[in-house]
Amino acid sequence: MSDALESLSKRERQIMLLAAKGLTDAGIAQKLEISSATVGTYWGRIRTKLGHHSRTELVANYMRGKAAATLDEMRKQNEALQVELELKSKTADQARGKAELLRRVLSAAPDAILLVSEDGLIEYANEEAERLFGYGAHELANHPVSLLVPPRFHGLHSQHRARYLAEPTKRKMGDHYGTPAVRKDGTEFLTATTLSAMKTPQGQVVTVFVRELADANILNGSEPSAS
Repeated sequence: MSDALESLSKRERQIMLLAAKGLTDAGIAQKLEISSATVGTYWGRIRTKLGHHSRTELVANYMRGKAAATLDEMRKQNEALQVELELKSKTADQARGKAELLRRVLSAAPDAILLVSEDGLIEYANEEAERLFGYGAHELANHPVSLLVPPRFHGLHSQHRARYLAEPTKRKMGDHYGTPAVRKDGTEFLTATTLSAMKTPQGQVVTVFVRELADANILNGSEPSAS
């Protein structure tokens, strides 16, 4: 399926994403400034590549495939980061040296990384997290993580946090695809997010890895990045 998904053209991916947002073929045609007949032609090409399924099945399969690919890549990068942290920590003799190594490794990570306390406060945000969410250096520290969630989802987010903290080891890391987030300027965007909980002397801390969904960019006329 992954090879088939990669074979889709930019326009075909645009149509699939707009369909996933609930647009009808007429709505897609209006959004892309093409005729409904042309949209139908593209659906024909999509079925040739992905199989002769219903429109709903095609969109569902496409989104599942993109979710699996994105989350798998994030898991691999995050696992590699954890290994690097462990190796570098073993070679550091002093606590100050370990802390500096940790800061440098997290700062160089390709994904946004947040360390969130049990009570929902951001204890640390790396440079990519500050860039992604539009904040300056150290602006996120000691603020509630709900600051990065659209206000209408605050209640739901609080419930999800409570369930995760209750049984973190029973919840898979990397099952959050299409999670809404909000930047400092109020701009909303979708993310792929992975979670990992660890116990510290100060209580449980959740490591949150966040990546903006690159496919959202093609709706604005640009190709998704390779990252």
